[in-house]
Amino acid sequence: MQKAEVCNMGLKSLKKEPSLAEKAYTAIKEAIISNELTPGTALAEETLAAHLGISRTPIRTALQRLQLEGVVTSSGKKLIVAEVTGQDVRDIDAVRTQLEPLSIQLIAQNGGLTAKQLKMLQTCNDRLQAAAQQGDNLAFLEQDVTFHITLAQLSGNGFLADLVQRSNLMIQRFHTLTGTLARYAPTAAEEHTAILQALAEQDYPKAETALRTHLEHVDSRILQN
Repeated sequence: MQKAEVCNMGLKSLKKEPSLAEKAYTAIKEAIISNELTPGTALAEETLAAHLGISRTPIRTALQRLQLEGVVTSSGKKLIVAEVTGQDVRDIDAVRTQLEPLSIQLIAQNGGLTAKQLKMLQTCNDRLQAAAQQGDNLAFLEQDVTFHITLAQLSGNGFLADLVQRSNLMIQRFHTLTGTLARYAPTAAEEHTAILQALAEQDYPKAETALRTHLEHVDSRILQN
């Protein structure tokens, strides 16, 4: 009887909503990536809390997370938006060109991608191409990072995916700071297409080479400015 009463209550499963800390993290990160909060800008909890209309506790949690990711750093007793230098990009790209192709090696070892997984990457690439054509740099950056992180996630190696996410965040910021996307977004979109086509053909050595070439080109394009 008790079981029937519970079933008849019409309860619906609860969907997990992003916490205030998660929302604050996203808002602050987007402001940093878009260069609304420029390198060296002080990040006072009280000011951010007032701006976002929430308490300081979730702001503190969000800033701690961003500090772990290297986007925020300490300067004396205050937190500021971290600088991104050309040397930072060189260091990151030296690792990325070796790290990200591992995603494809692991995908190959795991038997390749399913049609659903390929569709997921294709959808991301379609959005990336549309953003490039429309000159929507922020949308392009979002889809670019999503493509690289999704590829790493499909490798089945969570640690690799975390490293790829962090490195792409730093490169994403440098793209914005240098203003290189307006010129090179269409070319980068073509390089993504080459990676995806090789994956669809199950030509993993070709896909790995295409990905490494793309990363090397990204490095040379953003550093020549």
